[in-house]
Order: sequence, then structure tokens, then C-alpha cells
Amino acid sequence: MNYYDQHLHTHFSYDSDADFLPYLEAFAGYIVTTEHFDLANPVTKQDDAPDYQTYAQTIDELNKKYGNRILKGIEIGYIASEKERILAYLADKTYDLKLLSVHHNGQFDYLDDFVADMDPNDIIPAYLSQLEEAVATIPANVFAHFDYGFRLFDLTPVDLKKFEPQLIRLFQAVIDKQLAFEVNAKSAYLYHNLALYDYAIDLYQSLGGTLFTIGSDGHKLEHFRLHFDDLFSLLHKKGVTELATYQNGHVKMVPFP
Repeated sequence: MNYYDQHLHTHFSYDSDADFLPYLEAFAGYIVTTEHFDLANPVTKQDDAPDYQTYAQTIDELNKKYGNRILKGIEIGYIASEKERILAYLADKTYDLKLLSVHHNGQFDYLDDFVADMDPNDIIPAYLSQLEEAVATIPANVFAHFDYGFRLFDLTPVDLKKFEPQLIRLFQAVIDKQLAFEVNAKSAYLYHNLALYDYAIDLYQSLGGTLFTIGSDGHKLEHFRLHFDDLFSLLHKKGVTELATYQNGHVKMVPFP
């Protein structure tokens, strides 16, 4: 099996105009899209939830033409104030893959431009605490882009190491919940956080973590499978020989190039 992208968006996400077809034409294997689910989204001032019925119907119709190559996924954006509504939305829906993320704190998204001018010593601990609560609360498969809350800060691994006790607690919870650790290509290469991932992977492995996924976090074709060969090489150097994929919520470990 060719390893397929574990983090991808289409027009069923509020911030993407991408269609399924270019992804299907660009890659011969499975395609799983992980559409944004963000309640009380401060970016759009509304709840952003994919239309599940239309999403599932679209995939069913395309699968008849493309050999059942498309899988259903969701990226769950956690915010404590909406915990009950998040759980209620997920309760009656079936996904192959569930990513778990934190994108905002109820007041602003962590990628809002002004966040870059805020104090990392305030933002990072609060963000990591949100992630800890998300992992403890929401059933999922993959722990996505651990660095989202500090993507806009120009951090080195030395800077991040100041928060290591909290990162250790968080990564241990990820391991205990059997979530895979996502190596996010957009974070690594478009937000220039590859060094932070190099540090975080080592820390996660030192705690016994073994499950990894690679996701482009693509919102358009140009970002699909971005730098996958480079990330394959990085993980091989760290002794990783298999990556996690998910179908019907069940993990399947597959070798990668």
C-alpha cells in the first residue's frame, strides 16, 4: 500500500475551495479528507461543521467511479465551552479517521496575525493546557499539529524546551490514549518548524511513543503530500519503519518508502 496523506481538506472545510478530483488524479492510492469541525469559530463568527449527509453522499458517489478510494475524515477542533456539543455532533456519525486539534481559545484563532505580537510565555502554556484537555476529553485517532498554537512565533527547540514538563505530560497523555503523533508538513515547511518537530519526535519517542502519521494539512493541490519524501527520510533516521493509517477508526500500520 502506498502511504496516503492523513490530513487533507476540501470545500467541505470552511477555509478551503479544493475539490476531490485533483487529489484523486494526483495520487493513485487512498484519499482521506479530514474536514474542519470548529464550533464557536472566532474566524467566521459562527459554528463551522461539515454537512455530514452531503459529504458522505458525495464520497459514496465518487467511490462508484474511483474504486472506493475515498475515505471519510474529520478534524475536530476542541474548545472547552463547546465540549458537549462536540460530543453530540460526533455521536451518530461514522468516520475512518478523526484528527484532534485546538485552533482557537474562544476569543481568537492562534493564527490570527496579532498573535505574533503576544507573549509566548502566556500563549504557549495556555495552548498546551487546552491540548491536554482535548486529549482527555475527545475520542480520536490522531493528535494533529502540536505546534499550531505557536506557529506564528519564531521559536527554536531551546525556546520550546522551557515548556518541556508540560509537553511531557501532554505527550504521555497522547500515548496513553493511543493517539498517533502527526508530523505536519505545513508546520514543518511552510511555517518553518521542522526543528521543533525534530525535537518533539525525539521527546515523544523517549516516552515510549511509536505511532506516527504524516499529513500535509493541505487545503489545495499545491500542498498535497508536501515534502513527504523528506519527512519519510526524517522518520527513517529516527528508527520509524511503519506509519499509521486509519479505516473505520481502526489503525493499520504500513511501511513507507
